[in-house]
Amino acid sequence: TALVGGLGLATSLFNLSPTAAMSMSSSVPRPSSLRVYYGDMPFWRAEVVRLALFVGGVPFDDVRDQKRADLAAAGKLTFGAVPILEADGKILSQTQAMAVYAAKLAGLHPEDPWEAAKVDECLNGCTDVTGTVGATFRLAEDEKAAARAKLITPEGRLTLHLGGLEKICAENGGCGHAVGTDLTVADLAIWRLAGWLSSGVIDGVPAKYVVETFPALAKVVATVDAHPKVVEWKDRHKKFYGPK
Repeated sequence: TALVGGLGLATSLFNLSPTAAMSMSSSVPRPSSLRVYYGDMPFWRAEVVRLALFVGGVPFDDVRDQKRADLAAAGKLTFGAVPILEADGKILSQTQAMAVYAAKLAGLHPEDPWEAAKVDECLNGCTDVTGTVGATFRLAEDEKAAARAKLITPEGRLTLHLGGLEKICAENGGCGHAVGTDLTVADLAIWRLAGWLSSGVIDGVPAKYVVETFPALAKVVATVDAHPKVVEWKDRHKKFYGPK
């Protein structure tokens, strides 16, 4: 367990992005205790929650060593799965709910109703991608690569889902953000989702599939990748984000 976003992070506005700095004076009430439970891996469904809190300077316990069986025995797994977010002893699960809550605490969720809905649309789109790719992990080993190769064809289901995210980003002007002109939790989700798909460890999905097929998504990825707080996060977790 590691406390992230301690005094130096939580109180220094000068080390945060403009969006995060504004969140420091936000009127959104923050819990006195926050814990994110997930394994020691950067899968986007957990990493988007961790990173939103980190970027916004919101202190939280990054719990990576808690066994799922122990969490279940403690009654913390509402839907029988991780990640989960615990705020002052209360449990929140489901990716979109956790990501939006974390983003509101961090000042990374728009106040404008339409822009907020577009952010949520992106989060749901990322979940659709996960479901499509995740289904292939249940196939026999000798069937996985071929099934995924079909998903990434121009008519494939993965191309369809990522094409939806591409459309949202392109309609936002291809400015390097999914919604608006400031960093939001949608950008963080797309960044980490693309990182997973581009990792080269998913047989049948080429490492350059996302960046070469979806230019607006690639621009979002590049923008987030260069954000000072994201750079700091990657430096803290070099075993996942170091040179390959």
